[in-house]
Amino acid sequence: MRALVYDHYGPPEKVLRLEQVPRPQPRPDEVLVRVHAASLNAWDWDRLVGRPLGRVTDPFRPPHKILGGDIAGVVEALGRDVDAFSVGDAVFGDLTAAHWGGFADYVCAPVKVLARKPAELSFHQAAALPQAGLLAVEAMKFRPNLGAGEHVLVSGAGGGAGLFALQLAKTAGAIVTAVDKGIKGATLLSQGAEYVTDYQRESFANSGKKYDFIIDMVGSQTVFGYRRALAPGGSVVLVGGSLGRILQVVALGTALGRADNQTMGLAIYQPTVAGLDRLATLAVAGTLEPVIDSVFPLEQGPAALRRIGDGDHIGKIIVDMSA
Repeated sequence: MRALVYDHYGPPEKVLRLEQVPRPQPRPDEVLVRVHAASLNAWDWDRLVGRPLGRVTDPFRPPHKILGGDIAGVVEALGRDVDAFSVGDAVFGDLTAAHWGGFADYVCAPVKVLARKPAELSFHQAAALPQAGLLAVEAMKFRPNLGAGEHVLVSGAGGGAGLFALQLAKTAGAIVTAVDKGIKGATLLSQGAEYVTDYQRESFANSGKKYDFIIDMVGSQTVFGYRRALAPGGSVVLVGGSLGRILQVVALGTALGRADNQTMGLAIYQPTVAGLDRLATLAVAGTLEPVIDSVFPLEQGPAALRRIGDGDHIGKIIVDMSA
């Protein structure tokens, strides 16, 4: 089978290569999936180039030869203990809690990381959901009673998780300011944002505007910047960012904002089958609508990784294995 493999941290053009590798065999609790599509996430880039958060478990060499967490495909074979799926079932899920491997024609996955793909969703749409969708849902839990008319800011709104968070905030009736590169402005407005801020021209922390809820996908501010932008009683949830920024928010954020009843926290990624099923339900209902930036065949995987690394994508990048 074909697989996009690498042995060393580095840029995609230098370290990624397409190889023929043996088809894996499922363990007793796994199924073999014929992958139709996989989507890219920032975590793939971190693992590829060896950013600090991508090297946590293996600082010197990549722990997995084949990247790719989010997949959608069809069950081809069953491990001996599997009774949750049948051969021919369409499934989707996130392999990062297992052993990655989605950038290949076939991958083995534990049943605990997969859910059934609704017929209403294409393989591309289903592959776009897991990590980005679950992170957005987790972020929204920091403001569980978000109501109509509240002011929400989504930083990094043009990425996969950012667009899902924007959509969920709009469903709650919030007034949304989307922050990202200016080239993404038209798409962000079409997704329901009332206002768009180009972070390359203006820092939302210095604008003088106040927000009830800030969802930051990229860790764009210090705790003092968030404090300036938060209304009394407001909340900040950090979904991504540098290790230093994450530690600062976790250690100091809520303490510094206590006088104004402000809270700051970190969204913890918790993939579950129940969570995947909920994402599928939201997508079928139209509450979540995957925005597909681009589709690359597997042999153009390095170009797909380069696009996410450059940060100019809008929504999800798909690697297609159906050819």
